[in-house]
Amino acid sequence: MANEVSERRWLWIIFVLYFLLAVGYSLLMPIWEAPDEPAHYHLAWRLARKGEYATDELNYEASQPRAFYYFGSLVIRALDKVDTKFSDYFFPREYKYNIRVAERRFDWNDSNYRFLLGVYALRWVNLLFGALALWLNWKTFKLITPDKPTLQLSALALAGLTPQYLHIMSSVNNDALGTLAGALLFYLVIRAANGSNNLINILFVPLAIILPFLTKLTVLPVGAALLLVIAWKWFSSVRHRRWLAVSAIILLSGAGVLYFFFPEMIQTAWGEIKWRLFSFHKRASTLKYLTTVSSQIVWTYWGKVGWIAVGLSWWVVDLLTLAGFIGIAIQVKTITSSLRGRSLKQSPTRPANAQLWIATLLIALFTILAVARNALTTGATQGRFLFPAIGALSLLMVGGWYDVLPERAQQKFPRILVSLMFVLNIALCVFEVIPVYYQPFFD
Repeated sequence: MANEVSERRWLWIIFVLYFLLAVGYSLLMPIWEAPDEPAHYHLAWRLARKGEYATDELNYEASQPRAFYYFGSLVIRALDKVDTKFSDYFFPREYKYNIRVAERRFDWNDSNYRFLLGVYALRWVNLLFGALALWLNWKTFKLITPDKPTLQLSALALAGLTPQYLHIMSSVNNDALGTLAGALLFYLVIRAANGSNNLINILFVPLAIILPFLTKLTVLPVGAALLLVIAWKWFSSVRHRRWLAVSAIILLSGAGVLYFFFPEMIQTAWGEIKWRLFSFHKRASTLKYLTTVSSQIVWTYWGKVGWIAVGLSWWVVDLLTLAGFIGIAIQVKTITSSLRGRSLKQSPTRPANAQLWIATLLIALFTILAVARNALTTGATQGRFLFPAIGALSLLMVGGWYDVLPERAQQKFPRILVSLMFVLNIALCVFEVIPVYYQPFFD
């Protein structure tokens, strides 16, 4: 009972801090300063006001999966019934050359500033999506490590209080919905690896395909991991191989139905996938480019906000990245050691813990490889594209650290990580966000 009370208390602490810090980011960061926020809001706004979806000529984000924008248009329509000024699309003077520069990119001032409630409403909707993703990740952690509540809470704290996660989840974008879809697929991957019912697994198959095309294509690696786990589970057992044929029929039928009803969306998404898979940046083979884009990815995973203009100190990012790699390496070694001399087949009486960790590693590996490949196509690649797998990445990192700690330190690990991430967020806001991006009414 004492452990349950302690676990509940730490869950409250983590989620309360998540909401407080995320709302803080949403209010401190002026409208449009988050990555591609004007374009994301415009798509939802145009649907609400004009009843039509923008073309590629009108909006460079028009090729994105559309679920978030249709959902956002419902929010804007509801606000319009109260007062249309709440959700107006107002665009002040833009300093286009302030990308990656510690300066305001948009000329908000005390004479033109408007509290656009539509923008903040969508920011706060995304905040809820981010919270739901954390909850799903926590439920997944409990399946993987049912006897280690402090490990579960520590991984949740690392994921939910990462500064960049808080920033992106409190901005207008489709990343939050994609992160939620990734968390759901992570949960389904572990359910499938843990030996769930074959009929239920069949229902997982179309979700692995549909969710990336509805939410964000960065979810594709997690969907691919789910399909691979299901295929392996069925193929490893002769009596289950018939489910592969059933699944293939359902998958092909679902793809046909999706293409019949949404041909333009599928064609656009397929064009986006081909571009990212088969094209290369003109400097992709140079050491300078690879160094720059690698630094950008890790920085924008931990904390570089306002269109990668201000962020945590470089040494903090380097330490976090090094610690993360060490944690994952230790966990991989632990997984490998647990497999020596053992069969990968699951025991009928106890969960195959190694299988669950392998599935988690598969999600992280697929997502990292996808982001790395994307970096060879465009210099705009960012660490936030890893967020559909942030649960898997955080659990692997924390799992490695946890294993080398003495038992007494393990019990205090949630407190350590919550304190560390809270301090990093406060430092980022006080020393970077406020001096550069403070709202006009602070002038």
